[in-house]
Amino acid sequence: MIAPELKNDEALWLLRTLVYHDCTADYHFRGNMGILNKIPPHKSLFKVAKNKGLPIGNLNSQFFANVYLNLLDQFVKHQLKCRYYLRYCDDTVFLSRDREELTMWKDKIETFIDEKLQLELRKSFKLQPVSNGIDFLGYIVRTDYLLVRRRVVNNLHVKLREHKSLLVKEGRFYRRYLFDEEMLDRLHAILSSYLGHFKMANSYNLCKSIWEKHAFLDQYFDFDPEACRLTRKYKYPAGIRRTCQQYFYYRWRFTGDVILFQVGSFFEFYSEHDKKIACNIDLARIRKNRRGVKYGFPVHMINIYIQRLFRYNTFISVILEREQYPGGIKKRAPAYRLERLTKH
Repeated sequence: MIAPELKNDEALWLLRTLVYHDCTADYHFRGNMGILNKIPPHKSLFKVAKNKGLPIGNLNSQFFANVYLNLLDQFVKHQLKCRYYLRYCDDTVFLSRDREELTMWKDKIETFIDEKLQLELRKSFKLQPVSNGIDFLGYIVRTDYLLVRRRVVNNLHVKLREHKSLLVKEGRFYRRYLFDEEMLDRLHAILSSYLGHFKMANSYNLCKSIWEKHAFLDQYFDFDPEACRLTRKYKYPAGIRRTCQQYFYYRWRFTGDVILFQVGSFFEFYSEHDKKIACNIDLARIRKNRRGVKYGFPVHMINIYIQRLFRYNTFISVILEREQYPGGIKKRAPAYRLERLTKH
């Protein structure tokens, strides 16, 4: 298809290299093998014949799919005279007021793509009234509004339940929310991807209902349903340069919590508003110092003080030290958040 139109030998060599490169012969696997095994055979390059299929996500694949199916476009528009025809890669929609005409088109297209392109229609081919909504590209398209496909929403629910099982642990006296930054960044990427898909549809109520159903997400993210935008609570802005600024950032992020903020071998308090907390757990005020520390206790006594704090407080956020930044300040991030249960 391309060679007659492209006279540059180097360009043709590059195109052949891209098209016929076997991705299954030279790759570095970094994912979850269990998830890979769940991929349907017809969607995996490991399960197709040689020189069949294109790698999903590769920009070249999108381009070559359009080039290859250009013959189908020309056939549909110029031979079948189909006026209302949509195609995105291998997903197509045909519209007509005549059901018999649609059936005839289907038969002719099956013959054409088999003979000219060595392709076949999927068994999920549907012939239905427009009033049912058009299932296209993850959406249900109706006359004056757009809905997210139910299967897409269900897939997100599954992913969120899986993450909750890893992040949230129910104890006898308190609930523990784990702050694993790598896992949370993956969760953030998943949510951002789905929300990017949702915001193209009429999905305000859908987004709100998902957030209400998976309330554990509030521990880790702020969500703006109007803009369909997420903000990570567990990462402070790049402009923070002092230890006390880190403390006050987390104090603002987790308003109402007792913040156990690690600095070296101590947990330190920096706010005058921490006086009541200090009184409740018998901490003496530290004498005036350059860093502005008001109270503190040794790291090895954390379990003792958590028990004391739970007599008066419902939430405790534990902020631990991480790696050293080049500028000298250590990174500190939430390790876990504890919620006292009412039965305690």
